[in-house]
Amino acid sequence: MAKNIQKIYDDPNEPLNPPEDFIVDRGTEYMGECKDLLLSYNVRIQYANSKRGVAIAERDHQEFEKHAYFWQDAEDFHLPLTDRSRAWVKGLPINDDIYNNTPTRLISMSPNEAVKKALKGKKIIARPSLEHRRPVGYNEPLLPSYTEVWHLLEPGELEGGRRRATDCNWSPEVFTIDSYLIKENQPVLYKLYNGPRRSFVREELQIALPDSVLPPKYILKH
Repeated sequence: MAKNIQKIYDDPNEPLNPPEDFIVDRGTEYMGECKDLLLSYNVRIQYANSKRGVAIAERDHQEFEKHAYFWQDAEDFHLPLTDRSRAWVKGLPINDDIYNNTPTRLISMSPNEAVKKALKGKKIIARPSLEHRRPVGYNEPLLPSYTEVWHLLEPGELEGGRRRATDCNWSPEVFTIDSYLIKENQPVLYKLYNGPRRSFVREELQIALPDSVLPPKYILKH
């Protein structure tokens, strides 16, 4: 990964300035030499707290792998079951320009065109990927900071493993809203104080009313 990044920014035909921020997941490919290289350019590394934080990159990887591993899987049919092809790069039938020059639905322009406009200081606003049935962004009613809430649990988050029918839907612990992020045409994202690292949209939070009480203690005797 470090060699690929170095090659991109050292290209004499299309020289690029290192970015101020580099958002990655916590995969091992971004550690070691890659991390040292980015820090040598004074790049601030930001680790996404969930795969949703790098969803665009993950989707690009998925499309890339559909083409790359098609060649590799074909070679595997001619190899013993104990061997696996690792030379898919040699026959990689893919060109990144196909993706970079193709207009996307959410911004109505190609990624290359969007980058050029962004470098000139123009703000690129993406349309929502789905139609929301409520106001979002700056028109969305806010939950104030320090509001006490329960958050929706992810599958297996409470007890580990796969989700079971008997698992709780909401966190047994009450959290307070620490901060929120507002973007145009996007749902407001909330961060919880001492809660999970990920952010939550309004539908994933349930307000804990002041008169909420625990179940009676006598149930512990049964």
